[in-house]
Amino acid sequence: MDQQSWRLRLRAELPGGEPGDVLGAGVLLGRDLVLTCAHVVPGPTEPVRVEFPVLAGEPNGVSRSARVVEGHWVERYGRDEGDLALLRLTEPAPVTSTAVLHRAPAPYDTRVTVDGFPRHRSGGLWVDAVLKGPGGHGDEWVQINPVDFHDPNPRGFSGAGVAEAGTGRLLGIMVAVYDTPADRSPFFHFYMIPAATIAGYLPIVAEHHTTGPNVIPPQLSVAPGSQRTGRPLGLQQTLTCWLNGDAGSWDIETVFLREDDEEADVALRTTLGLADRERSPGLSTTGSSRPGGPAVPRRGSISLAVAAAGRSREQLAQDLEPQPPRQLTSVVVSLPDRAAADPGETAGLLQRLADRGARLLLVLHGPAPVLTGDLLPAGRPAQWLERLTDRANRLSGTERTIRDLFRRLEPRVTGLPAPPEPHGARAQLWTTQLAAELERTQRQAQDRALGQAQEALRSEGGVDVAALLQMLSYAEQSVLGALLRAEDVEQRLRAALDRMLDLRGLLAAEQARLADHQRAEDTVAAGQYRRAQQLLTEGPSSLDEVEQAVAAFVTTVHGRLDGGPGPGDAPRPGDGGDGYDGDGGNGDHGDGDAAAAAAVAGEERTR
Repeated sequence: MDQQSWRLRLRAELPGGEPGDVLGAGVLLGRDLVLTCAHVVPGPTEPVRVEFPVLAGEPNGVSRSARVVEGHWVERYGRDEGDLALLRLTEPAPVTSTAVLHRAPAPYDTRVTVDGFPRHRSGGLWVDAVLKGPGGHGDEWVQINPVDFHDPNPRGFSGAGVAEAGTGRLLGIMVAVYDTPADRSPFFHFYMIPAATIAGYLPIVAEHHTTGPNVIPPQLSVAPGSQRTGRPLGLQQTLTCWLNGDAGSWDIETVFLREDDEEADVALRTTLGLADRERSPGLSTTGSSRPGGPAVPRRGSISLAVAAAGRSREQLAQDLEPQPPRQLTSVVVSLPDRAAADPGETAGLLQRLADRGARLLLVLHGPAPVLTGDLLPAGRPAQWLERLTDRANRLSGTERTIRDLFRRLEPRVTGLPAPPEPHGARAQLWTTQLAAELERTQRQAQDRALGQAQEALRSEGGVDVAALLQMLSYAEQSVLGALLRAEDVEQRLRAALDRMLDLRGLLAAEQARLADHQRAEDTVAAGQYRRAQQLLTEGPSSLDEVEQAVAAFVTTVHGRLDGGPGPGDAPRPGDGGDGYDGDGGNGDHGDGDAAAAAAVAGEERTR
């Protein structure tokens, strides 16, 4: 690629169109579009001066004025997200750029080159660097580690094109982040905004200036803007745990879906879309989740999704063994009951992919003895049963905790979340039945091994194991869905309990202050105290109503003892730290022993 044609330097535009200070770099797309970072441009309506510093025959460079294209300004937001702008030149560039962005994911340790325009380097400065993994506080950007570059003030690199060393392919643009921690000297972080992320934000770039196959094919995609949460939470959680590489997931994982299950199909497509940099609607960041739902997969956590239905071995090889070769780190393959390719040949393709370091998720619609027999370890059914048993035990424990929290809260608090349908006992029964099925399968395999050839063992024993894997998958999805719902209810009940105890503690502490100042018999304060105490102990009451009553009492106490604040400035529960009441009682702490009250409440909170 002719990198001379797309390298741009951006300056502030002074009155009269004169160039000002260097703002950063950019990439020329076609004849009149400039890709850069949003923070490089003074604002979405401000002009900038774009220079072509290295055009042949133009030693002093030429320049054009440019403004942001409507709808193509994305400020940096959230957890290091966005920070993109597409500008249009007021007149065509002196040369047409052939640059296109390549959306294919770049693997770890890919060597790249970046050309920025730091101070006193009017012609630019090339820097060698290495791509690492997701960087910043979120997952949109990819960390770049410069090689032998130690400029303490490398301003002028943001917006510069990041080109793959050797091929010159344009993988994205650079963004430099200046950090000023309080405990050490300021420094810069360097990141790349990948091509797929850019295409997801900037429609013109996606349509006209991006190349390479989509990570997710149309057969496994949902239309942009229509992504929604499917109801099968357990399936979503299974997919997300694998995509994120969570503890407990395996490098080669299998999930089973019924072919006529439309909700499961939507859940699969939606989860894959969230993991794709280009299709993710901006929900997928590290540690994020939806209330009562599964965690969200990390952006860029999928390298490729393949729909094998109706495709021959040669067609599958085009995706799984691409030319020129590129590293695939996490591949999802949807395999129907009846595929055009021979199962053994498909297994061979997938095994070679795994041998090259790829993690595989096989989405199956029925038992697949050849695929699972060739790709999964012999002990996988036992491993899976152990994982399922652990989750079933967690579910049973969570349901016991929920029952205990309801016992403590229901007599006193209204508006509690509805308890989930009990599922723990059923999950425990499933694990017992599946353990018996595993033992039967293992015993039959041993019996066959005594008198049959190895090939017959594979064909007959494999069917039993494949059917057991399908049962394990369905059971685990159900248990995970129930566990997610139960953990959500537990979290909300614990929050309600904590809020109730905070209100008790605040009420007790303020009453103790009144008693310490011999003001416990104040008529207004005493009435407000009795009202709040009644709501807390005689319930059930709304916690909002309790909070209002406690706040009114606290306001009065502060007015009597501190000369303020007014009613509109009542402190919220938790603002103080004076102590907590135990379980209500009459609440008359005449001796002001708030510390003792705090100890009682702390004991109740942790029961």
